[in-house]
Amino acid sequence: MRIFDTLAGASQFAWVLWHSALSARREAESELWRYLREIIDFIHQLGQAYRFEDYLREVPLTTPPYLSTALDSREEACLRRAMALALKALEETSDPQQARHALVFINLLNFLAETGQLADFEDFFTHRLDYAPLAIASFATREEAEAWLKEVAEPPSPARVLIGDEYYLAWYSREDGSRDVTRDFTIEPYIEEFTARGVPPNAPSFKSREEAEAWLATHPASPFAFLSIDGERYFAVHHKRLKRHTLHPVARSLGEWEEEKKAAERRTPLPPG
Repeated sequence: MRIFDTLAGASQFAWVLWHSALSARREAESELWRYLREIIDFIHQLGQAYRFEDYLREVPLTTPPYLSTALDSREEACLRRAMALALKALEETSDPQQARHALVFINLLNFLAETGQLADFEDFFTHRLDYAPLAIASFATREEAEAWLKEVAEPPSPARVLIGDEYYLAWYSREDGSRDVTRDFTIEPYIEEFTARGVPPNAPSFKSREEAEAWLATHPASPFAFLSIDGERYFAVHHKRLKRHTLHPVARSLGEWEEEKKAAERRTPLPPG
């Protein structure tokens, strides 16, 4: 089974149990299933599906299941409760498929611990709404991004990167070896939504991009902010992991987004008549 199918199946398994716990008003349990599902999204956002697939090949097959010693030193109560819930789900099910899904979550927690990513995930889970859409790397040009994708030891599968001020999707297929960098309209829906709410009348104004970037260095957007540069409105986005801002001209971004939506409609096949 492809790793993406494995992760999708585990995510659906957790969704069903999250919904069941929520319907029964078991709020603490439903929050833990959400926590476990968010790990899968974290893996996808960082383009680590193939890395996790390789990890699974090395996991010792034991009964009870292998638990990483790297988890012993962790104090996060939510993490301990999530592991206990996944172990309980494994113990209580007699269905082999459900057991495999529960094992995926146990090993996701092991994987995060052994790759030193538990703190990063906790930050992702706790502050996700405070951050801009995640990009894992930043490049000045597309040529730089393509060269990086060609040489990187663990190509993303896939993940977003920044090229200049724009989001792109860097992707690699282990199945056929193909890889590419393509434009990804990630931030444009945010610009559309925030513009529809209304641009603050007191948005800061600057004569040049250099002035704007100097101001943003000490007044980081949280994670978004409107500003003007030489009379043109921009949408500033703070990328905390990359320690930089991108600046998106509002009028041009909205125009490109409208064209992309129209193109998507043309690519969508019509239902049978």
